Parts: sequence; structure tokens; C-alpha cells
Amino acid sequence: MRRQRLLRTAVVLALSALGVSTAAAHHSFARFDRCHLFTLAGDIQRVTWHNPHVELGLLAIDGTTYRILWLSLQQLKRDGVEPNALKVGDRIEITGAKQPEENLHDIALVTQIWRPSDGWRWSRPPQGC
Repeated sequence: MRRQRLLRTAVVLALSALGVSTAAAHHSFARFDRCHLFTLAGDIQRVTWHNPHVELGLLAIDGTTYRILWLSLQQLKRDGVEPNALKVGDRIEITGAKQPEENLHDIALVTQIWRPSDGWRWSRPPQGC
């Protein structure tokens, strides 16, 4: 009986630790340089409206494709952003934090998206560095 209880407790603790490390890994933006924001312009190639983050595929003017990790659906809804706000083919200008490694093309901690064709804009204050 005692042995079963110990085994059950060990399993619960192991599963809990696994869940915590997975969540921490997903929500860690430490790899992004929030002290040096980066602005680029390009055409949206892909928009995926899902959680945990809305993702954009952006083909920059220089031909580089970036993966943009925006906010969650709930956060964007609170900001008044509807799922049809950005579409494939839209030309946008975006500001956010990128990874310092030149071969990685992910941008997160987005502070502004602007669509010059109609002036649509979303922004939020930068998250301190």
C-alpha cells in the first residue's frame, strides 16, 4: 500500500515537472533581443489564426522569409483585432524582436504592424529590455 502511494506520488511529480518545463520552454522569449527592435517590410505569405500564437509568414523585400510569432487569439481579440484583419498578400511593415543568430528568421515580441495600403495599424508598447 505504502509502496503504491510512493509510486503514484513519484509519477505525479514527474509528470508535473514535465508539464512545467514544457510550458516554460514555450513561453521563453529569452532568445529574442528585446533591446534592439527590428523593423521590416514585406508581403504576408501565410496567416495562421490559432493558439498559442497567431503566426504570420512574411516574405521580406530582400527575399528572406520570416516567421512572425504574434499574440494569442484572446490577446488580439482584447485589442480589437479580428481574424480577417490581415490576409495573405497584404504588404505590411512590422516591428519586433528577432533572434541574434543571422540564420534564424523568427520575430516575436511584436510592437507594431502597419498596413500602408489603408493605414490599418496595431501596436503595443515594447516589453522592457
